Amino acid sequence: MNKIICIGMLVMLCLQGVAQTKKTANGKTMVVRRTTVVTKRTVPKTTTNAKTSTTTAQTTTTTKPATTKTSTTAKTGSTAKQTPANAAAAKEKAQAEEQAQKELVALQQTTPYLCNPPLPYMPKKLDVLFVGNSFSIDTSSALPEILRSMGINNVNVYVLYRGGCSMKQHYESFKNGEMVYELYRYNSQGEQQLEKTTSIGDVMQRFPYDVVVWQQYSLESGDYSTYEPYLSKLIQAYNITKQAARTTFAFNETWAYASNFKNLTKYKTQKNMWKSLCTSVRKMKQASGIDVIIPCGTAVQNAREVEALKVDNELTRDGTHINLYAGRYLLACTFFESIIAPCLNRSIREDNTVYGKPTDVGQVNDTNRQLLQNCARLAVANNYEISEFAGQ
Repeated sequence: MNKIICIGMLVMLCLQGVAQTKKTANGKTMVVRRTTVVTKRTVPKTTTNAKTSTTTAQTTTTTKPATTKTSTTAKTGSTAKQTPANAAAAKEKAQAEEQAQKELVALQQTTPYLCNPPLPYMPKKLDVLFVGNSFSIDTSSALPEILRSMGINNVNVYVLYRGGCSMKQHYESFKNGEMVYELYRYNSQGEQQLEKTTSIGDVMQRFPYDVVVWQQYSLESGDYSTYEPYLSKLIQAYNITKQAARTTFAFNETWAYASNFKNLTKYKTQKNMWKSLCTSVRKMKQASGIDVIIPCGTAVQNAREVEALKVDNELTRDGTHINLYAGRYLLACTFFESIIAPCLNRSIREDNTVYGKPTDVGQVNDTNRQLLQNCARLAVANNYEISEFAGQ
């Protein structure tokens, strides 16, 4: 009996399936709805994509006009406010930025023309030639006091002096054989004028120099375009006249003028002048390969930040040349730490010089000596940055 009932139920279900199939064919059954559901699953995908695509297109279309409108408004506003003077200034700024970028790219693609030998280590005698001007005299004048205090008797610094001389003038003087220089020597015995009239060519071949220091005229020091091709030509000139088997080249970075000096207008402010000096020396180093820098400019700028070292007119005696005692001692310390210390394995901390008389403005003594040494050492450690630790 049970079997009969089960078979009956199966027959009914089959008949129901047929009926559903038939109803499906007529389009009035649930299957149609199923088909519709399936259709809905397929169509929405297409429809959704279409809608999304349309929406994206609409969004893009909407965004562009908005951007254009905003840009137009900004331009209109800018034009309305712009004056001929502003336009000229903006153009000049843009040209300066473009030129700076070109120079940077050119420098990145430049291979230094010089393979600079390292400084000599522990030589029996150290001979240094300084090709420069009055700023070279300022840099070297206090060296005898330091050398004598530290018992260093094997160092001679020769300064080829011509007032206000630029690298271009040095080059032209060599080429023309001009007798327009004075020659000084600085060692533990003091300062001595060796010749009142001489030429750069004669002095270049006078001694077998271990180090030759170049320096630009101070007003042009912040303009790298004034360095070349004269520096490279001077190096060539030295190399065809030198006695030394090997020479290390160094460069003296000059310092910024006092804030109130009239010729500062070329750089606008003292800080800008110092930054320009640093930029030029960086370029010179990268283009030439002269990697030994005497950062006198940064040492002076360090000292100008220290209240206890403020003497004369921002450490100058006339707006440009350095103060005779604290200033010159600071420069000599910078020279010593850059050139003499690494060659002889000595430190400026060994110096206990009292430089000048108690009545002299900026006398160097126990109260300010270490501060001046700090300013020099920090500049040598970081040639292009004013240090926060200078006053410590």
